[in-house]
Amino acid sequence: MLRFLIPLLVAVLLLPACSLPAKKVEQVDAKVNAARETGLTCFPRDIDRCALPSPVLELGRTARIDGQHRLTLVEYGESALKLRVHMIRAAQRYVELQNFILRGDDTGELILNEMLAAARRGVKVRLLLDQMFSFSDVEYLVQLTMAHSNFEIRFYNPSFYKAKMANHDWISGMACCFRRVNQRMHNKLLVVDDLVGLIGGRNIADRYFDFDTNYDFKDRDVAVFGEVVREMRESFDWFWEGPKTIPVQHLRDVAAELLDNEPTRLGPFQAAPRLRPLLEQVNDPRLMSELFVEPAYTIERLEYFSDAPRKHSFPDGALQEDTTSELYEVLVSAKNSVLIQSPYMVLSKRVRDLFATLRLKNPDIELVFSTNSLASTDADTVYANTHRHKKRYVDGLGFQMYEFKPYPLDAPDFFPRWPELIEEKKRGVESKSVVSGDNSVIPMPAPRVGLHSKSFVVDGRVAMIGSHNFDPRSEGFNTENGLIIWDQVFAQKLEEIIRRDIEPQNSWIVAMKPRGELEKTALEPVPKTIPQFKPWSWGSTSLYELAPGREPTLPSSPDFYRNYYAVGAFPEVIRTRRQATVLFLGSFFFFLEPIL
Repeated sequence: MLRFLIPLLVAVLLLPACSLPAKKVEQVDAKVNAARETGLTCFPRDIDRCALPSPVLELGRTARIDGQHRLTLVEYGESALKLRVHMIRAAQRYVELQNFILRGDDTGELILNEMLAAARRGVKVRLLLDQMFSFSDVEYLVQLTMAHSNFEIRFYNPSFYKAKMANHDWISGMACCFRRVNQRMHNKLLVVDDLVGLIGGRNIADRYFDFDTNYDFKDRDVAVFGEVVREMRESFDWFWEGPKTIPVQHLRDVAAELLDNEPTRLGPFQAAPRLRPLLEQVNDPRLMSELFVEPAYTIERLEYFSDAPRKHSFPDGALQEDTTSELYEVLVSAKNSVLIQSPYMVLSKRVRDLFATLRLKNPDIELVFSTNSLASTDADTVYANTHRHKKRYVDGLGFQMYEFKPYPLDAPDFFPRWPELIEEKKRGVESKSVVSGDNSVIPMPAPRVGLHSKSFVVDGRVAMIGSHNFDPRSEGFNTENGLIIWDQVFAQKLEEIIRRDIEPQNSWIVAMKPRGELEKTALEPVPKTIPQFKPWSWGSTSLYELAPGREPTLPSSPDFYRNYYAVGAFPEVIRTRRQATVLFLGSFFFFLEPIL
């Protein structure tokens, strides 16, 4: 026992004071400044830095001149990757990328190397990542640090001032500094030249851009043009200069590698063959205009929001921004309808009280929540809390709750690369990314998919797109950012997209099990061809599938149970172990709900 407690106690005492000593910082900076590459691939007098001509950045210039804001919805993953690469290649002054996750897979390495290419053209490039879930290869971080003087990379809130955490670091960090370790930078932001901003739910990895043959996300970004882009860049600066943000070369393990060994240089980059058609397309101004300029909406009013870099760490009584309150003020203004889409439906008491108040004020208000099923999620631990509260959500608060299918019928429309993904999976192409959720669903020739978009629409007139999941982590731990958009045309388009996601061919609907007379006339449940773990039979809700030839109805309709049949709590999940884990966590570890 003492062998465990003594190291833990030492870690508790040392965590606040384990940053790199000032003398080491000087040595690291001296070596970096002396050895970093400084040569340029573009003639220094070329004021546009050999940038790619871009109708996208030109729209940003036009929007600033005419004083209007324009937005382009970016629904498809491959399009989202094209836009990122195009923006980086078109940059003339700076590129600033802030993300929760950046993986070292095909698309992650592509983005990194596009940023390095921009730096070598003379563009100032800054990359800000949360430390916990991004790549942590110490030698690779040294190589990136030395790659060019125009390229800088920093980590947010690195535990123990290290890039790579050992197992005992996790335990020690949780024991000594629970809130500090759990506060993560969940923001997603790309800004180029103060002209174009990109914001939404996507991290940087194959699964966010429709290039993972095992699992892909249906996600959402919005490209922003106009004066508000300056505010987006200022929020990046706020985080970049914040006390929780550390240059990677000042992390203890990276500094040790840099000082103790002669740094190796990055080798020449070759994009994965399946990315080469995309890299040709991003250079086509006509295609970029067709994808991102022509569909742009002129917006009546919008507001950018971002948490402070030190969320909830201010002294008592100190003034701080509360973006969650800002979002909830919009939600509480609803009179007719609220549609929310989030990968997780775990509502805090604050949110439950908000919707209970809304229901009392407007008994007929439509409350819709589009989220993942166990079969489609990559976060089983979070889904355990979703499952635990279903009765409260659908019966107590009156939500229409829809759970996304792992193989929706409209997947070829949601993922334009669907045929390529099937062919790549057949050939054995695999992503380097690891899916945290057990992929224990019915095997199919296509990848499993899930929701990752974070959006809402209120009364068909106000919309929100950003990184906020509407869960306790987003409310109390993670920093978040996004856009609130007051524009009826834009809001109704977003509502149309979400409503398609919840159509019967794409999502199951959650409803209470029928009782009394309703039970007598209800359709028979689907035959149990998949094993189910049911240690008790008193579950009060089930997922329901629309019967062939029947019309969609709501659970409040007397015809619902004659049109839909029950498919159980965890349809298409073939391993009972995964089902058992969800039931176990939801029953006995509910106290972890605020952080899961």
